[in-house]
Amino acid sequence: MKSRHILLYLAGSLLAAALLALWGCQPHSAVRLTPAATAQSGPQTGIFADQLPASGIDFHIHQQKSPITILESVGHGAGVIDYDGDGLLDLVFLGSNQIKIYHNDGNWHFRDVTASMGLRQEGYWQGLAVGDYDNDGHPDLYVCGYGCSALYHNEHGQRFREVTQEAGLQANPPDKDGNADWRTSAAFVDVDNDGRLDLYVCRYAKFGPKTIQLCGDPGKKLSCSPEMYKGQIGSLYINLGGGHFRDETQARGLSTASGRGLGVAVADYNEDGNIDIALANDELPGNLFKGIGKGRFQDVSRESGTAYDSTGKTHGGMGIDWGDFDGDGKLDLFVTTYENETKTLYRHIQTDMFMDVSQIANLVQPTSLWVGWGTKFLDYDRDGHLDLFMTSGHVMDNIAILGKGGLYAQPIQLFHNEGNRFTEVSKEAGPAFLSNLVGRAACLADIDNDGRQDLIVSNIEGKPLLLRNVYESPNHWLGLQLVGKQSNRMGLGAEVRADLGGHKLVRICTTTGSVLSASDPRVYFGLGAHTTVPRLTIRWPSGKTDTFANVPVDRYLIATEGEKALVPAAYNGLASARSE
Repeated sequence: MKSRHILLYLAGSLLAAALLALWGCQPHSAVRLTPAATAQSGPQTGIFADQLPASGIDFHIHQQKSPITILESVGHGAGVIDYDGDGLLDLVFLGSNQIKIYHNDGNWHFRDVTASMGLRQEGYWQGLAVGDYDNDGHPDLYVCGYGCSALYHNEHGQRFREVTQEAGLQANPPDKDGNADWRTSAAFVDVDNDGRLDLYVCRYAKFGPKTIQLCGDPGKKLSCSPEMYKGQIGSLYINLGGGHFRDETQARGLSTASGRGLGVAVADYNEDGNIDIALANDELPGNLFKGIGKGRFQDVSRESGTAYDSTGKTHGGMGIDWGDFDGDGKLDLFVTTYENETKTLYRHIQTDMFMDVSQIANLVQPTSLWVGWGTKFLDYDRDGHLDLFMTSGHVMDNIAILGKGGLYAQPIQLFHNEGNRFTEVSKEAGPAFLSNLVGRAACLADIDNDGRQDLIVSNIEGKPLLLRNVYESPNHWLGLQLVGKQSNRMGLGAEVRADLGGHKLVRICTTTGSVLSASDPRVYFGLGAHTTVPRLTIRWPSGKTDTFANVPVDRYLIATEGEKALVPAAYNGLASARSE
């Protein structure tokens, strides 16, 4: 098996080198959108502003001991969910013995409504997923962590009702050595295209009272490296209908996962009509499971080139996201990693093959010092090219006093897409980018429905960040809320393509990606100078395709599967209207 891996790696490296040379010589003008005539040539000062101080959000986390163990180092997540259907995304923050929900009142003000939501607080909560698993039109909430798991059914936007036991999603009891069922990131995804959302849950490692807690010399104890712990593998729970799920991990071909999973991102990367699952694993080979029909998967991690970095090494995979960064119509994959490891950008070069283009994309040097966590592709300036955001934070709270030269709190970073390469614009991105934090989750959402993508970042030593996109650009945009009929109600897994007359953009409908988080499910396009979308195509998970011509821009539209017209969303301009 090892010799086979080496041969595959060498063959892939030779092909990748040849394609990389060809790609590097191609002019990007072939796929570049035309920016608006009055747009600035580069990013302006103050791209994001932290709205947290005046938001009414009082959530914060502080580790209660030092040094922290690997359990505390993984941290806690955050996400968005419009639980009451008012058109404004509400916020969820997780911590130890706390799940907080803040209602979006508009104008960047939030109210803590946790007490009326019916959420149990006890548990070491770390990850969450959002999806309408019973297709009743109300998004549901799944949360999990170290030894804990909970599915909450949305009761018509009024509160949540826990249905964990009857759904079959309760945490497994500790093993004979006391190691808990350690669940991290999760993803709602319809793997078999039956119209019901299934659930994939990552697991991390065997950790408990009998495992080693801290490493290092006496007086210099620190969090142990992940290699000290045997990995646990994640589970795929199939939605049987009627509120019931069943673990079918092995039957569906997912039991070969490497383990120590932290991040999960789902998409149909090869456009064969079957959803695929990518996993970021901590110091173990990354996983890419290709859907092969009827909800079954084939492990193509090594053959695809995504299991290792360009040198053939494993890395400390944490955050992960899909996005077509180079505008060639194929989805690429980005994985954040540990310090002094490449934060790896895998370019999709042909059907089932990727290559590490991190170096030529200018992502190695700016990110190598940091311990990367949450990450998302976004288009902050609406020019049609996916930019990149990453948050970082060390896993050793006492790293500074150990003389190792590292920082516990680390920067968040923003990279502007220049075509085939990225340019870091963090220094110009706003005051929040000039201060460090112990970042973990990063989720993407248009909080105020103004057509600019905002960011939420969790922090395990203090308050989170609520980053409002204030970038002034004349570029146009389009947002789509999908409503499935034969497909799942939220349209998760759908692929949307915008044909702009020679330039084609592809985006996916998903709440997954990053780490420990759930993002805005709406599909978002930056359009540059285009004042209309000549042709818009939605390929639904059911396999059906809807096509629309001359679609208007600078608004959110609702696309319902099988219907011939796009309908303006009632929440267009809602946040600004409420502020008056």
